[in-house]
Amino acid sequence: MKLIRLTFFLVLSTLVGQSQMVEDRSCLECHLSGSWLPLSETPRFDHNRVTDFKLIYKHSDLACSQCHTGGSIDEFHTFSVKGDQCVDCHQDIHQNYWGSDCETCHSPQNWDAAMAYRRHNQTLFPLLAAHQSQSCYLCHTTLGMIPTLDCHVCHKADFSQDLPAHADLSPVTDCSTCHAPTRWDQILAINHDVFFPIHSGQHRGEWNACTDCHEQSGDYQVFTCFGSGCHDEADMNDEHCEGNDCEQRSGLTYPRTGVNSNDCLACHPRGNE
Repeated sequence: MKLIRLTFFLVLSTLVGQSQMVEDRSCLECHLSGSWLPLSETPRFDHNRVTDFKLIYKHSDLACSQCHTGGSIDEFHTFSVKGDQCVDCHQDIHQNYWGSDCETCHSPQNWDAAMAYRRHNQTLFPLLAAHQSQSCYLCHTTLGMIPTLDCHVCHKADFSQDLPAHADLSPVTDCSTCHAPTRWDQILAINHDVFFPIHSGQHRGEWNACTDCHEQSGDYQVFTCFGSGCHDEADMNDEHCEGNDCEQRSGLTYPRTGVNSNDCLACHPRGNE
């Protein structure tokens, strides 16, 4: 079989530009002896080994002519390419807004936009729950700028000082202390331990619902230690006082009468004995 001279263009780097390598290749490395088409199912020419552009995932299904074009047989067999950048073959629907490094969000494995969300989860701001359905441009409004991670910048309108639970908070308070990215009206009970441990310590498993302690719906600044049969005032008096002699801690004397939940919290801020 006569050897034909094939020219392969290998893109080495953006600094070096394009270099040219000329090698003698046998026709049988790609073609069958009986007919020129179809090409051999297992060509001896190894594109991944010989060139700098590996054909993996979706690229492995491409026909040679999709990347190597030519107006004649000779031109085609020079195997020249426009380049090895994604935008050389793929239309940039983002109009260069995100730059030319498509692999930041996409990969040859899958061009699905969902890939961008999965890769975003490797950043300091994972896209969870309601955040995952948002458009990229809702947060990334300026080219090359990374938006802030502070909740209040995007959710300023959602913060209402009129809500009883926000009474002592400022607009720049870390919203994630109480809220999850699911929806704003869903309070994260798992973070309750930041204020008062109910998922750990002595109150763990001693309650069934938020209303056991928070009897005023929507007002989580108000609480009771005596609701739902938790702590009986008479029993607490017996534990803290002997006759008219009541315990004293940090300058505070346990009140013999009129004890309230804030009195309890003053001496037991973490719910311990």
